[in-house]
Amino acid sequence: MTDEGDPHLKSLGLLEQLVEEADLDWATVLDPVPLSMSTGLPVGVVRAGLTRRPMPQADFQQQVAERLAFLRETRLRPDGGQYSQGEIAAGADVTPQWVGELLKGRKVPSLELAARIEDLFKVPRGFLTATPSQALARALEEKLADEQARQLSGLRELKEKYKLRSVAFRGAPETLAAMQDLLNLIVDDQHETR
Repeated sequence: MTDEGDPHLKSLGLLEQLVEEADLDWATVLDPVPLSMSTGLPVGVVRAGLTRRPMPQADFQQQVAERLAFLRETRLRPDGGQYSQGEIAAGADVTPQWVGELLKGRKVPSLELAARIEDLFKVPRGFLTATPSQALARALEEKLADEQARQLSGLRELKEKYKLRSVAFRGAPETLAAMQDLLNLIVDDQHETR
């Protein structure tokens, strides 16, 4: 069992609750492959985090090297090719040799340099430097926000379907499925009393 202080556990718990209450497909919402792509973590490490097992920690220099290599392989130039060390160096305002040292795990970037590299590859700040739990937490928070946006979109559809001007929940149900059930009860109750 992972220490409860791991940052990803809060978002994971909220996502699990949403999956259960909204009757979503667990395998789709918490698919480790897309989460791996958005974090730079190996799929096995993501699976460990999703099942609350300890997430392996790499040496910081090695972690930066692995994630930078991952970015080169997965975030390609517009023409489909990999960024060269020279192109990364130009985008990050360092020498190609410095990029080579980063890729070999021999150097540690400053936060400013890491930010320039992250900007070049259009990934969130902290992509290179976040711990595995922090990286997974960020990806899960993004997934949670996406799923909650879908739920709110569904609520708008419910308001239109039942011709409601507004819906105010006190002690609100947390998911669209719970809201749908509640609104169905209200509509059924109104039909029975007429």
